Amino acid sequence: MANASIAGYGCRQTMTVGNTPATGGQSEFLVQGGAAPGATIAILKGDPVAMQTAANVPGTLGFIQDQAAALMTDGIVGGASWANATANTNASVGVFNGATFVDATGKPSWTNGLAAAQTSAIDYNTGNNNITAFVNTNPAQEYTVRADAALTNASFNTGFFNLNNVGAGVSGQSDSTLDMGQAGNAATQGMWYIVRSANVMDQQDFLVPGADVVVTYNPTSMLY
Repeated sequence: MANASIAGYGCRQTMTVGNTPATGGQSEFLVQGGAAPGATIAILKGDPVAMQTAANVPGTLGFIQDQAAALMTDGIVGGASWANATANTNASVGVFNGATFVDATGKPSWTNGLAAAQTSAIDYNTGNNNITAFVNTNPAQEYTVRADAALTNASFNTGFFNLNNVGAGVSGQSDSTLDMGQAGNAATQGMWYIVRSANVMDQQDFLVPGADVVVTYNPTSMLY
């Protein structure tokens, strides 16, 4: 039976490795804000994120960026072509789970996802205009994602895969899917490996696009 939907939603938390309860490991990070913000690519809820490097964007070390974007804020390739082959450049810190900031009118704001070049004003709790991002950082966290093509038994626990950002998201929520065209990727080329079926009703047909599967981080791609 065909799957009910093929639309992606990024990474949704489920259990942790070993089917133990999930904490998510929610941690705070910074996104460069102000009148000339540094995050030139939208950061969507459910997408993996990494620290920006100095490449192409001097002075932005220590701020996070969306890794599912085909070209990340720091000018390095992300999305389905992401690779972690150069001295852990852009190793993932976790999965983005929303942000808070003070907008230009002085109003404290919460958002699922950050628009590209989101501006912000001084937050008097912190004394600066940076945006506070929340990221699920537990390296043992498992996530449910939607595959963009058919799977086979060989897809499970062999090869490594990346998320493929297919659009601009929906109300800040990622619409990324798991790129099944990458079967057999080396450990330096893929961020995730597939553990098992997510057993989601009407999303269990592996013979067509849209099956929901449980993934976890390739250890070499995760900063922690």
